[in-house]
Amino acid sequence: MPQAQSLFSLDTQYSADSTEFCPFSNNNAYLACGTYQLYNDDKGEEEADPDAPMQRKGRLYLYKTEENDKGIELCQKQTLETPAILDMKWCHQLIEGYQVLGVADSIGGLSLYGLANDSTSPQFEQLQNVQTTDPSILCLSLDWSNRVNNTQTQIVTSHSSGEITLFDVNSPANVSVVEQWQAHDLEAWIAAFNYWNTQVIYTGADDCLFKGWDMRMGVTQPTFTSRKHDMGVTAMQSSPHVEHILATGSYDERLRIWDTRSMRAPLTEVETGGGIWRIKWHPTRKNTVLSASMHAGAFVIDVNGGLIDGNDDSLECKIRDEFLDHKSMAYGGDWQYGKDKDLIATCSFYDHILHLWSTS
Repeated sequence: MPQAQSLFSLDTQYSADSTEFCPFSNNNAYLACGTYQLYNDDKGEEEADPDAPMQRKGRLYLYKTEENDKGIELCQKQTLETPAILDMKWCHQLIEGYQVLGVADSIGGLSLYGLANDSTSPQFEQLQNVQTTDPSILCLSLDWSNRVNNTQTQIVTSHSSGEITLFDVNSPANVSVVEQWQAHDLEAWIAAFNYWNTQVIYTGADDCLFKGWDMRMGVTQPTFTSRKHDMGVTAMQSSPHVEHILATGSYDERLRIWDTRSMRAPLTEVETGGGIWRIKWHPTRKNTVLSASMHAGAFVIDVNGGLIDGNDDSLECKIRDEFLDHKSMAYGGDWQYGKDKDLIATCSFYDHILHLWSTS
């Protein structure tokens, strides 16, 4: 199996767990990276007594990819001190002239940071901060509704309490709660929209359950509850290219592909090892998925046949490339948008390293 090599790496200082390329063509060289650092007031950044109260803090970095005679590198453009960051995702539509990054943090916060669309040297401006839940509860993930359909802009967040929160984003200054409900009994690691029908939300949690919710039917009961994951459900993303296709990942180390019209069992699955923390469909190629698989590294997976290719073949997953340079848990990963070469950024936790690499 081909093993990709690092093109560039840097130390993020704090533990890195999320990285996201800007999807807009005029700023697709910009990369955001979020970090999460545990510390003790008395001992600073050193390992603290496990019985002592621990604090969480983070940084939001903005980098720009630049090419020179030595190859490609990341140049740091901005650093913001924040609460510890658990997840980040860009909105794929402009909001009042801003390219907006949503950030989920360790004190139950949802923050919106904007890059001015017409700026030649963009920097983040904090547009909004919403307290999604009690500050003692972590906001673990978020997703935007408008990746495919430019309808009402909404955000869904998941929480360490097992709760899910749905927001309307009418403007950066007007973010309001539509619904909040107890979806799981343990940590809800992930929540995601069906991009083709944004009334439908999927959630996964440490209880090993994968659930669907139709907001038109209320949140008293899920539309389905799947027990096909053997461990906690940690990652999911609706395909932005093929309707009815959804990918999920789990601590059980397997990527599963589902037809959302029939959720009895996945169409196919592949084992990457390591436990899967994040999944990203390729920005333009419908057959390709990136997996950040914690202890095992990062993987590029081809998904072919069946509904993906519009034929009667069985759907199959196959690992195409592996990236094994991370010496710690690979938590974050993303594709660069709109470039000829498939550039990927992945980041890892305890060694706080951000790598750039490309797939074959």
